[in-house]
Amino acid sequence: MPLVVNLLYVTLLAFPIAGFSLTVLTDIAYWRTLNLLWLHFSEWLLLAGLVFGILAVLVRGIDHLTRSMWPPWPSVVGAIVVLLLAAINSFIHTADGWTAVIPYGLTASVLTVLAMIVTAWFARMGVRHA
Repeated sequence: MPLVVNLLYVTLLAFPIAGFSLTVLTDIAYWRTLNLLWLHFSEWLLLAGLVFGILAVLVRGIDHLTRSMWPPWPSVVGAIVVLLLAAINSFIHTADGWTAVIPYGLTASVLTVLAMIVTAWFARMGVRHA
């Protein structure tokens, strides 16, 4: 059973990674073209990343509660920071037009991706091989 839960977690985790990373690209595309389509793409990518990120956290949390194993605390704190930054970024992107992206939306998108990289590094450092 743990293999199935781990596979579900990894599958769910792929969506926030892709969504939050692509938000940086769509923000840059909006900045360069001023086409509102890119702003709406950013909004949807953030929403999808948040939904699947919360689902991944729930799956991982239930798995750790049932197995009494805890991940390294820096990766847990990092995951919470990433989701909080993405939620703030989502609220920033609800503004109209230019102010939704430049400068705060793009900055929040880049900070979210940097937080994901640091969190992945902390999680990787916490892995112990037998």
